[in-house]
Amino acid sequence: MKDQYYPDLGKYTLQKFKENLRKRDMIPSRVILKDNLEENFCILDFNGIKTLKALIEVLKTKQKVKAFSKKVDLSIEYLTILKREASSYISNPINLKTFPGIDSRTIEALEKIGIKNTKQFFDKVNIGKEANLIYEKTGVSIDKLNELAALSDLARLYGVGPVFARIIYDVGIKSVESFIQYSAEEFIGIYENSTKKKADFSKNDINFSIDLAKELIITQKV
Repeated sequence: MKDQYYPDLGKYTLQKFKENLRKRDMIPSRVILKDNLEENFCILDFNGIKTLKALIEVLKTKQKVKAFSKKVDLSIEYLTILKREASSYISNPINLKTFPGIDSRTIEALEKIGIKNTKQFFDKVNIGKEANLIYEKTGVSIDKLNELAALSDLARLYGVGPVFARIIYDVGIKSVESFIQYSAEEFIGIYENSTKKKADFSKNDINFSIDLAKELIITQKV
């Protein structure tokens, strides 16, 4: 069965990855990725790297980075940073106990049946549809399980940690599918009205998150 928690990077083309790098506002340590962008990605393409999954695989370890650097004449520094950027498209699962507003009794009850993070919860409830079974085993209310299902879904978004997921949930956006219905401008407006502070992320950041969120939806429906 396909892992639906993550986007299917086997279908995410290297061309699309390149265009994202071109458009995005990169942090200083990753600006190097914009240098010689066309030339470097032509080299990758010539060497059979067609998807983001293939790129991550060929750069999976330090040894692989070193070997690939020697093969294609791209620096180890460049390939290491490229690997970090590519790997950032895969959100790490979040411990459920780090979400604001989730009581310790709920966390302890779920941990007893082996559910500690968002991926484990997502696989069981959002995909496995086992909310009623978990309720019977733990006594955690269906309302609370639905809340965690929403937070676990939102945690799959690029750049979203436990606090940000809670903010998104509290403004009424309770799924990845709901998130992509908003434009970047609309989302920033909702965020600033809710938090009463200026967003510390840009329209480009949100557009990129929306783009990756659409890949999550496609993966989940395939």
